[in-house]
Amino acid sequence: MTPEAALDADVLVQGAQIKAVGEGLPVADDTLVLDAAGCYVLPGVIDAHTHIQLDTGIYKTPDDWFVGTRAAACGGVTTVVDFATQFPGQTLRQAVDARLAETRDAAIDYAFHVMVTDLPPGREGELAELVELGTSSVKLYTTYRPNYYADDATVLRLMETCAELGLRPLVHCENDALVTAQTEALVAAGETGWQFHGRSRPALAEQEAIQRILFLADAAGCPVHICHCSTSLSVSMVAEAREWGQDVSCETCPQYLLLDDTVYAGPEPWRYILQPPLRNPEEPDRLWVQVEGGMVDLIATDHCDYTAAQKVAQDDFTQTPGGLPGMETLLPLVYTYGVGRAV
Repeated sequence: MTPEAALDADVLVQGAQIKAVGEGLPVADDTLVLDAAGCYVLPGVIDAHTHIQLDTGIYKTPDDWFVGTRAAACGGVTTVVDFATQFPGQTLRQAVDARLAETRDAAIDYAFHVMVTDLPPGREGELAELVELGTSSVKLYTTYRPNYYADDATVLRLMETCAELGLRPLVHCENDALVTAQTEALVAAGETGWQFHGRSRPALAEQEAIQRILFLADAAGCPVHICHCSTSLSVSMVAEAREWGQDVSCETCPQYLLLDDTVYAGPEPWRYILQPPLRNPEEPDRLWVQVEGGMVDLIATDHCDYTAAQKVAQDDFTQTPGGLPGMETLLPLVYTYGVGRAV
């Protein structure tokens, strides 16, 4: 497979470089020939948004870095970009060092975004250490109060420093006030079962937060990446900002391309508790059009593999850990329903 097409061809590799792709390529007598008939030959996939061995301070996934990266490798993923979380009281360097200690048994390549959660005014200089550590992107959240949430003043302050240092923030965009109000209204009405999860985090909350983050990033002169866009309007706002000259990128995920909120009325709604939630049935087709049109910069999984036992512990979306596994299925799903369906 090439960026342009899937084709039957030979691949000539010299050293670490692909020198030619075509049929009947001339090769020297001492060339090592590997018969890949019936196989797909493609570069290793990079999953740029994963959560292996995740500890949120509330929930923990039961995997480790060997289990997680082995699953990724089985699906054709050869590099993951995960997160080093700064827990309260930690410096950013301590956060990275602690995460590195957990990755010793990784079976594939990896890198980190650094989740900045505790950097009060006066400590912005610590961000410079991330450049030295080779971790050139940070993660910020506009929701998940109080453990991850950053208010607008904090976001702007950190973006201004990131702009000076050449760091790129990734932002989870949901308006925390809207999510909180909607969740509280559902709780007050006694509607806390899994089937109500989608209503607790409306699309408006995502879209408003994206617009606000784009505005703040532009004011700070800072590049920004918008995570897991679940609606076509989310992607359109990013594309419009890019057309106006802003340095902004975005991603979506297989779950938003292939699933919709009708699953919350199905027999196993607990499987689909995630943030942002799945959207209305019109959204996946709209997102595919944007992917095909180049408006989406990358497809990542936001992989997070809680067990079924953890998910079904309580039929209460406010008490259910959010996230879907996805690294092992990223390539087959995107190829089958993106490339394969198109041809």
